[in-house]
Amino acid sequence: MEDSPDAPNPPQLQQMPYPAPPSVLEPANTPVAGPSTTPVPAPSRRIYTKKTKKKTEGMMAYTAAFVPMGINIKIPAGDYLTKERNVDVARQLSLARSKQEKQAVEEEIQRLVEEGKEVPEHNPLHYTLILHPGSRNLKLGRASDFYPKEVPNCIARPANSLNGSSHDPPVPGSRAKRVAREQAEKREAKKRRAEEGTYVETNGHGEVENNGPWTDPVDENIGHLRDYLRNRLVQERLATDWKEGIRVKATNAKVRPEALPEHNDPYRIDWTEPEGKPFFVGTEALRLPESAGYKVRFPILNRSLNRRDWASSQSLLDDIWTILQQSLQTELGILPKEYPKYSCVFIIPDHGDRVYVQAMSDLLLSVMAFKEIAVHQESYCAIFSAGMSSACVVDVGAQQTSVTCVDDGLVMADTRIRLNYGGDDITSALVTLLQRSNFPYRELDLTKSQEWLMMDNLKNKICTLEEHLVANTPWDFYLLKTEGLTQKYVFRTYDENILAPLIFFDTRLIDYEEKKGNGSFRFWNTSDDEVSDEITSWYDEPTGAMKACTIHLLPPPPAPVEILSEVNGNTAPPATNGVDSTATDVKSQEVNSSKPPISTEPMHSAGVPPTNSQTSATATPVPETTLAPVAQIATIATAPASRPEAGLSAYQVVTEAAQSPLDAAIAASISLVGTENKVKSSANSILLIGGSSAMKGLGAFIADRLPPLLRQKGFPISDVSIVPPPRNLNPRFVSWKGASVMCHLESLSDMWIGRDEWEAVGQRALKDRYLFF
Repeated sequence: MEDSPDAPNPPQLQQMPYPAPPSVLEPANTPVAGPSTTPVPAPSRRIYTKKTKKKTEGMMAYTAAFVPMGINIKIPAGDYLTKERNVDVARQLSLARSKQEKQAVEEEIQRLVEEGKEVPEHNPLHYTLILHPGSRNLKLGRASDFYPKEVPNCIARPANSLNGSSHDPPVPGSRAKRVAREQAEKREAKKRRAEEGTYVETNGHGEVENNGPWTDPVDENIGHLRDYLRNRLVQERLATDWKEGIRVKATNAKVRPEALPEHNDPYRIDWTEPEGKPFFVGTEALRLPESAGYKVRFPILNRSLNRRDWASSQSLLDDIWTILQQSLQTELGILPKEYPKYSCVFIIPDHGDRVYVQAMSDLLLSVMAFKEIAVHQESYCAIFSAGMSSACVVDVGAQQTSVTCVDDGLVMADTRIRLNYGGDDITSALVTLLQRSNFPYRELDLTKSQEWLMMDNLKNKICTLEEHLVANTPWDFYLLKTEGLTQKYVFRTYDENILAPLIFFDTRLIDYEEKKGNGSFRFWNTSDDEVSDEITSWYDEPTGAMKACTIHLLPPPPAPVEILSEVNGNTAPPATNGVDSTATDVKSQEVNSSKPPISTEPMHSAGVPPTNSQTSATATPVPETTLAPVAQIATIATAPASRPEAGLSAYQVVTEAAQSPLDAAIAASISLVGTENKVKSSANSILLIGGSSAMKGLGAFIADRLPPLLRQKGFPISDVSIVPPPRNLNPRFVSWKGASVMCHLESLSDMWIGRDEWEAVGQRALKDRYLFF
């Protein structure tokens, strides 16, 4: 049938090029290439049945949160940047980035020179900041500045906004007043009961309690200071009339204030207006009126983080960040967006808290995002400022005093010692002494910032250690008021201005229990467990100087048998392994029982007469020629080299050594320098720095008391030399100025820690970069 032209053509099958049929010459069973004719079964398809999810009440069926998969424990995690052998990789990467940045800057400068354009001046010191936080003041500035800017290191926040995130700091002298008031109440109760009938008070053991007159320990310790001052005056043949003290009290009781006219008031200040701001920093915080309802707090306590007045570490670090940010913007004009352009030199204490260094380094690099930081110790920076290679650096601060010996530019770790007192304690002692001499301003309150500053300035004005100035001397001070005229007071002192600084050499008037406070917290994620290495550090561990200052708290070691035999007049041979040594033990007990027991009180100054609880072990060292044979044995036995280290924990050693007198601490530090020549060199180069070191007569007083203590330790030194700070340089700025001098040296380039290195390595960067950490 003929197809219709409109009908669709059927599809034509494509002819596949099959091979030719097999030749007759090939065997019949030879396989022929071509498509297989064996039927292949179709793959079975898996049938999925949809399961309905169980409805859960109160929960969403779907979520946008990413749920990570489980960890495959068969594949262990890599050890990159987790072991010491590959930490150097991050450091090399950081150095390479820094080198590329410097090359880029140089190439840009070269391009501008070739094009004939003006090259902007780029001073690396202008972009280098130096920060030295203190307990009272913060010193900051550029390395190109001659003097730093000094800002009160404090912050004020509304009292109603704290919500339990802080504790009120203890008021100086409040604990002593509370003890005296409690004793007065007890005496009144006893007197009232005695009037009602016979009354005998017994203690818990049924023994009759001593009902004698109660002695105020503050008055007793003041008496010790006054007795020592009288002995010094007699020794120097200075005649004084001790009845002048009574006349001073009578004169001060009649003083009345004088109001200064507003147009003739040079001490008038501009008080800070609250204006509802959430915080005030520095001078503005100290000039807030009391009616504003703000609380002023200092985040640095004893050259470390203030864990006493803050309730959490986060709020404390936030306030430190706020103080730094506001100070940089106000004093130097540096905004937060400019921080990545700046390098920062951070000055830390010689013996401090490792957590403080780690937390502040993380704050500067991770939070404030500085380009890089370098960490240096105070005494190391001080010798650069003074142009010395070896010295004994005595840093007298507001709340702490530190003593450290530096030999050939290297801080000797075993000579470091920190003392838990400073210029603020002299201010508190002066207030206590003046109040017992009828101080005319009866309403003095040290919790008010301006009144504390008033007494601190008065301390700097009148306090001295020159004994010949004991006399009836007039002084004046000015009381600033937010409302009303400035009040001028005129008062007199006899020996109060000399007794107050004597607490550096007899520390019994300092109330260490009051300084502890009641708040404490712990910093997390800053543990030393993250820094694991065979090399250990003694940055915050007890040092040899601390152990030497607490040696009197340990029991005396048994004396050798030969010496005991000579003391008792016997010549018996020493006991051997086969001889019973019971007799020797008895003799040792007899000799030890003849000596007074070692006192557990803090070691006091030389020349102060001991009390009932203080034995001759804590008094002035007697010259070697007047010692009895038994006393000579005791002196030799108390040498630090022969005394066992066991018996006191690390915390006890640090705490008890912090209560040592200043002259004893300097002698202990210098005696551990090494050879006799090094000891003489350190004794002749004692560098006094710190704000409270500028007190009149302090250097001469130390130079007078130090040689006998060094001779007692076996060093024939007749005199010592006190090195003043560099010319026209305030003692408060010596360490800061030394850090600025170091920035001019090329060796500082090896000590920088970059932000990228800190993010990769963390606290290992401090340990690997600095020997002291």
